[in-house]
Amino acid sequence: MKLFLISAAVAVVAVVSYAGSAQAQDIYAGVAVDYNKPHSGTDQQAASLLLGGSMDMGTFSIGVEADYGAAATFGGDYDTARLRLMGGFDLGSVTAIGAIGGTRFMQDAGNADGYNIGVGLQGAVSNSIDLRGEMIRDFMADEFGTNVTTTRISAIYSF
Repeated sequence: MKLFLISAAVAVVAVVSYAGSAQAQDIYAGVAVDYNKPHSGTDQQAASLLLGGSMDMGTFSIGVEADYGAAATFGGDYDTARLRLMGGFDLGSVTAIGAIGGTRFMQDAGNADGYNIGVGLQGAVSNSIDLRGEMIRDFMADEFGTNVTTTRISAIYSF
């Protein structure tokens, strides 16, 4: 239920931002390498796929991003899915990004829902390719038993 409410809030903000007076739209897809460090338990690596859209409003940007991360190591404990509201602030050669959203961990024993926050930097390599470095903190419900900090490096292609 918590993930549904966060998803609904993200969708409402996305619709409002698209209806506003934004200057440019950007649809993107990307791949990421994640290093998940639970606060108790075994570390895990994941390969993630990203899909999102953003609106450039001058110095600021706002958007929505969904990602799915599959355990990259044999016998990984869980897969991840996130839906996030993304914000950016142009610093010149790089953009500072911040995010908040919902998280779902999918494992053999069942699913666990929570929320996440993230911060990072993103810079252009070419007109259509960006590199992003990010830290994401997942705050999970008690049935999962632990919160997870993820270090992510992404390559993003803008359409």
